Amino acid sequence: MPPDPDDGVYLSPSVTIARDALTLDAAGAPITMPTGVPTSKAVEFTNWDAEMVSHVSADAPSLSPAELGRLRVEVLRRLVALPPDDSDPSDGIKAGLFNLAAESLRTVSALAAENAKPTVLWNEELDPAAFLGRTLLLADHVAMPDEVFQSLLRRASNRTLRRSAERQLAVRGLLAAGLVIPVPNGAAMAVGGSAAVKRTDDDLNDQALVSWVREQLILEGPTAREVLFVRAVDDLSRHADKFWFHGHIDQESVKSGDGRFATKMLQPYDSNYDYGPWIKQVSDSAVSYYVQRTNERVVAADVYGTEYVSASMFEARLLARRSGGRTVGAAQAAVWADVPQLTSLAAPDLAKVLTNEDAVEDLRRQVRASLVTARTPGEQVDALTELAHDLESSSYKLEKMVFSDRIWQGAVPGGLGAASLLVGTVSGGIPAIAAGSFGLLAGVAPFLGARASRKREAAYLFVTARRMRRR
Repeated sequence: MPPDPDDGVYLSPSVTIARDALTLDAAGAPITMPTGVPTSKAVEFTNWDAEMVSHVSADAPSLSPAELGRLRVEVLRRLVALPPDDSDPSDGIKAGLFNLAAESLRTVSALAAENAKPTVLWNEELDPAAFLGRTLLLADHVAMPDEVFQSLLRRASNRTLRRSAERQLAVRGLLAAGLVIPVPNGAAMAVGGSAAVKRTDDDLNDQALVSWVREQLILEGPTAREVLFVRAVDDLSRHADKFWFHGHIDQESVKSGDGRFATKMLQPYDSNYDYGPWIKQVSDSAVSYYVQRTNERVVAADVYGTEYVSASMFEARLLARRSGGRTVGAAQAAVWADVPQLTSLAAPDLAKVLTNEDAVEDLRRQVRASLVTARTPGEQVDALTELAHDLESSSYKLEKMVFSDRIWQGAVPGGLGAASLLVGTVSGGIPAIAAGSFGLLAGVAPFLGARASRKREAAYLFVTARRMRRR
């Protein structure tokens, strides 16, 4: 093992963890005995989350998504001006973030209650700009966990709260337009946590499903410091792999008789020790974690009245295998389709693309039409991949056509109109000037009409996206 850096500890020769991440509360941590099989655990939420749910249930008017978005951007701008120190945020900041999260819940709840419900998708894995692009702009709104509020609940300092705000502010254009709405994840667990645990218990009683999940796990270790890394095949997470420490009970500490004892971790690997039982215990814990994580995401989407869309192939297979299976919607199929151009746009550019409402609606119409005859998830993915590539091909033709139209329909009729205007000026005075002007407008009108019509086509979105990437 390399020597540990000042601010971290090596878990393996290539992975370090910050020293302050290993700090436990002075009161200690609870110990649960292994059951020998995968089991669910209690969901996590705070008293703030529970209070917010009752706070939001009051019959109060909600902000529109755009109003809420502009308010959030203003709050985030104030947060990034916080001093980069380790002091606690002021009570005013805490109250402000609590009220902002409550307003977000009201807005999402109002969207779910609308008669003509907009399409609201829930995702916890992808950057929102990438998610919008990969779902072929099908979402009117994307709901996602509020990282800033979650950071506050973890007793964030000014420094960590500022960093969370900076990351969220990177998609300010999408936030300000109301396209992306961060909401507190804990509030969903305060409402539907029992349902998530029930779903997890049902899944863990399905031995075929448990065996399949266990087969998808990749376990690496124990490392030289008795750490076991676990990940699932084809899983997609914005966070690092899960890892478990092997703990050694300090025998001297047990003699205190007060029910507490000390545990030593990050000890040197012992080649004579049988790590088999511990590895089995970690495997059980990992199976439980991945199954419950998926169920909590689905329940959170249900609580907020949104459609859950997974970007992870592992999670998609898990949802398909669980009892009853799961219907694949257009947005879910689009995530797995090969969609060029739209998936690589940065948030500011994507916000500009989405202002072309006519072209976006044309794209959605073509997506729905392409799925009419697709029956299986595979057929849906193939149909949307084919549509995306057809639109990409059409966009190149459209781009050339627009360039050609700009030359021939703009220059030639405009020139003739200008000539008639000049002749009219010489020979007929003001009446002739007016006649010449009408001739000019008549010459340019077909060009303007054709150009406006093409901008309303779905393929024009790909033209716009390509131009932005070239800048």
